[in-house]
Amino acid sequence: MLNNMPMNDEKQDKIRIIMFIIIGIICVISIVLALVFQISKLATPPVIVEEKEVKDFKSVFNNRLNDQGYEIKKLKKLNEEENIVYTIFEKNEKVDGKFDINVKIPVININNSTTIEIDKEIESTFREKANSIMASEKDYETIYTVEYTAYINENILSLAIKSTLKEGTKAQRVIIKSYTYNITTSEVIDIDEMISIKHLDKAVVQKEINNVVQENARNAQSLIDLGYKVYERNLSDQMYQIENVDNFFYGPDGALYIIYAYGNSSYTSELDIIPIE
Repeated sequence: MLNNMPMNDEKQDKIRIIMFIIIGIICVISIVLALVFQISKLATPPVIVEEKEVKDFKSVFNNRLNDQGYEIKKLKKLNEEENIVYTIFEKNEKVDGKFDINVKIPVININNSTTIEIDKEIESTFREKANSIMASEKDYETIYTVEYTAYINENILSLAIKSTLKEGTKAQRVIIKSYTYNITTSEVIDIDEMISIKHLDKAVVQKEINNVVQENARNAQSLIDLGYKVYERNLSDQMYQIENVDNFFYGPDGALYIIYAYGNSSYTSELDIIPIE
């Protein structure tokens, strides 16, 4: 009979207060969990399956000259004992908490003003970076790698250098620089001359560039829409016009690769590789 007696107002108020506190705690926990999930999602990039074109291109980096059986004409070398492309500087060293370096820096071993200027650029871009990392007093670890590949197709030498750079908590960069050189004329080859050598249609090449870049931009946007931080391509950028292409590689069996290495100027590992048959 006592159980059927109505609760007094004071007891009911206490129960209501306890219920509000419980509900409030549940809401706060839910908000905190949602924030933690969102922050972790933004901080941890998604696992992106690498495209076949990018994988195939990366596979050619073997730190040597591949002459493919073409006869190389007699050249005046800087070092007569070495091949016309060879590793001039190599370093593989790790100091915990400071740096982890594995670099092989190439040189074009041809004694003329054009190749000497190329070699100076390679040294200032890649070798000096390695030296500065090893001399740095910064309180974070830097991971730095450099590898290269060079191919001969008839009278054309093409050299590509690929570097990865991870500085502390910053996003990793992939940097690629290429040089294509006419051994007969002692001149650097630009994209127009390369298209002419390959007997390619400019409009067809432009279409291939557009197709690859637009598809990769759509894939990136899908991840951005989900809240991930990934590199966002600017499709209106003039660099995607064929006449502005300055990074390409003439490689195995005469394969031509047009290269967009966004890590050259941004903290990203994103690449667009357009193979042209």
